[in-house]
Amino acid sequence: MTSGGTNGVAESTIAYEDQAQEQPGKPRRRRGVTVFLAFLLLPVLALGVLRLGGIDGNNLTVAALSLTPYAAGFGLLVTLVCLLLRRRSLTLIGLVASLSLGVLLLPRILPDGDPMPQGQHLRVLTANLMLGKADPQTLVNLVRDTRTEVLFLQELTPAALDALDAAGVDRLLPYRVVRPMGGASGSGILAKVPLRQIVLVENTVLENPAAVLDLSGPVDIEVVAVHIVPPVNSDTDRKTWQRELASLPNPDSDGRPRILAGDFNATLDHNALTSFMARGYDDGAEKAGEGMRPTWSSLSDFGPPVTIDHILVDRRIAVPNAAVYDLPGSDHNALFAEVALPD
Repeated sequence: MTSGGTNGVAESTIAYEDQAQEQPGKPRRRRGVTVFLAFLLLPVLALGVLRLGGIDGNNLTVAALSLTPYAAGFGLLVTLVCLLLRRRSLTLIGLVASLSLGVLLLPRILPDGDPMPQGQHLRVLTANLMLGKADPQTLVNLVRDTRTEVLFLQELTPAALDALDAAGVDRLLPYRVVRPMGGASGSGILAKVPLRQIVLVENTVLENPAAVLDLSGPVDIEVVAVHIVPPVNSDTDRKTWQRELASLPNPDSDGRPRILAGDFNATLDHNALTSFMARGYDDGAEKAGEGMRPTWSSLSDFGPPVTIDHILVDRRIAVPNAAVYDLPGSDHNALFAEVALPD
């Protein structure tokens, strides 16, 4: 009995000492978790400051801003973890940062519900051909299936234009203002109705042709096939990107309605694009509640899919429908919109 009691006391003493030795480590572990969660929230906070402050920054932050939708979702996930682990301050910070970004994203998934103009409807499609490598038959089939009346093309090479004609695009869209070139420079506009070439954009690295579309109704429109230089390769490219976006033509409230469609190499989270749009343009996909659909699908360069192709319409034009379609052979998807013109 005595021996067993002694052993019991000894074992209790050892257990107590072990617990005492473990206690100092627990606060350190808790602090480590807190620091780790705070570290995860830092990018969300930084993007929030840039986005809400209208700051594009340098070429690296421009690339990061294109990931704003992902940052908002990631922030909510980290905030949930903070809540489960009872990190109240971090939960509040994460919730405010994530919801601030979420509020900016919400209009992209909600149709605007504006009254529809009573004028002619027009179906337009824009596609970046990735150095002319996009599958021509798929694109022609898409033109046919969507009953596209105006097709905007970027990275249009002479060989790609020949391949599209061989696939039958010339029979569907016989009128054209095109500047096919080698590499990424070429662009063009193909239409079902006559076009008259005009000049609205000058001094850009890539081709941005423009035309008047002679419609059958009382209103003709001006269209531009947009291709802006990408901003992420260097800070010099970023400055060129800002200059080219700023130099795009303003809407002419006393003249013809305008549509600018193509590869802007900018998302709706870039101040360079939204500042230009504030002059009187709306994003067609956003107006139709499809503004979160990615149009650039490459994972090999700068991250997950983002929305850098747009159909911008001046505010006299409504957009009842928009859609994004896969385009084999290209790192971009094709973007479609049905627009309603003023009468």
